[in-house]
Amino acid sequence: SHTKKTTYIDNKSACSVALASRNRKTMCNSSTTAHIVDTDAGNFSDDFWALALQLCDPKIDLKLVVTSGFETKLKTKVLAKFLTHCGRGDVSIACGIHTHECLYLFPDEDGLLQQHERYEEGCVSNPILRRWAQDYDLSQYKGKIFGIDSDDVKSHGLDEVKTLINSTPNVTYVLQGSSENIGLMLDDDPDLFRRNGVRIVCMGGTLEKEHEYNFGLDPVNTRRMLAASDDVTVVPIEPSFHAQLHGVEHFDESKDPNPRHSSYSVYLNGDSQISMAMAQLQLALANYGTHKEVADGRTDIMFDAVATLVATYRRKDLYIIKDVVATISDSGRIIPSQENKDGAISFSVMTDWASTHAADEFKYLAAKSVAAGTLIEFGHS
Repeated sequence: SHTKKTTYIDNKSACSVALASRNRKTMCNSSTTAHIVDTDAGNFSDDFWALALQLCDPKIDLKLVVTSGFETKLKTKVLAKFLTHCGRGDVSIACGIHTHECLYLFPDEDGLLQQHERYEEGCVSNPILRRWAQDYDLSQYKGKIFGIDSDDVKSHGLDEVKTLINSTPNVTYVLQGSSENIGLMLDDDPDLFRRNGVRIVCMGGTLEKEHEYNFGLDPVNTRRMLAASDDVTVVPIEPSFHAQLHGVEHFDESKDPNPRHSSYSVYLNGDSQISMAMAQLQLALANYGTHKEVADGRTDIMFDAVATLVATYRRKDLYIIKDVVATISDSGRIIPSQENKDGAISFSVMTDWASTHAADEFKYLAAKSVAAGTLIEFGHS
């Protein structure tokens, strides 16, 4: 767990808490929960781990996947190829709005890739999976794809997303990238998410660092997203630093045979179609990008997969959620605030894992589930 703790002000209005509680009760009592995933998948494996876990979960009805960020039409190809390889080419895809990003990514001091204007040694293409997906024939995709018929870079499929939200009460919207798609939908219909009881779970923001990629990329629409619904949960980067699969390079299995301590090997030995798709995708990311650790028995950090854990309501005993009132800095920092301060927003935050072993339990659950192609739960639900 983290050594530094942040104290938050628990001050949500009674009506907001009552509505959120009612929505949660409705969803938990139904046989399946409808999900929309909004993802900038194309540069890291965590977006795909998050998708894989939702594909494995029989209680999740994945209605639609929406692309976000730079070159969303190319990212539509990335998702279509991945979903096909997973055996789920039936899942609908909507092309999100094309945003301006740099052509290159460059690792910062923590090894995390950041936007970079000009090429220099160490840069990689943005998105990294450009060459992996560029020749995929979208006409062969079995499911529906919205917003790619026009050559106009400004075209998108967000009208279909709004139609789905309006026709699917209490849908869970899992945001794995920045908030520009939500911002555009709010421009057209400011009450879209609140009116339909949408639960938003997003990966983004930082409690302790000065910058976070997803929130910092579009801070204005991030603030609008956080205020768009009465049920918003944020998974910041800090808890996710503990979510990285490790294998035999880091544990002596002869001395420590507990498979929870070698989660990467559990995943790598999987037989499911989803695990095979993940293995190829990680190899492509290693070859075209900077994440070479997959050859050393590790994944990159599974930020979005942690958000998926929270979004699915699985294993709520593993993590801590707190209600907060905070402002969001332009660089993506979550700053505790008084409720009456200008710009203060009420939402929930995953602040930490519940114990020193909780992250290991999650990693083993993720590895075992993807290896088997269906959700494998351990301990308490």
